[in-house]
Amino acid sequence: MKVFETSAFVMKIHDDLLIEFKVKANINLQASDVWESRDLSVNHIPGKKFFVLFEGDDDSSVSGEARRAGASEEYTKHVAALALYSDKAYERIIGSLFLKINKPLVPTQFFDNREQAIAWLRIKQKTTF
Repeated sequence: MKVFETSAFVMKIHDDLLIEFKVKANINLQASDVWESRDLSVNHIPGKKFFVLFEGDDDSSVSGEARRAGASEEYTKHVAALALYSDKAYERIIGSLFLKINKPLVPTQFFDNREQAIAWLRIKQKTTF
């Protein structure tokens, strides 16, 4: 497993292509952070698609530009599936809006249980390979 840490996020890349991406507390994730995470992951394991678990720490948020970047064709060509996780009610609403407005180009689902999110990604891994 490789861990990358920036001022905005911590990203753990597992050998089986699972990425745990967590926005740090009190950070408003920007599009530049999304592109940086993409560059770090594809440079670490080039030519592969990843299965991403996305979550935020306390009082973190995601800018509209970051949401658009994360749903873009350029970003998602490196992603096989995306699981959004939060146990906070207001983030479930934001996650639901992301799915409806930004319409990610890869299988994407919102979960309020972290273990279920990872299990869903594992199922996606098995059906992809």
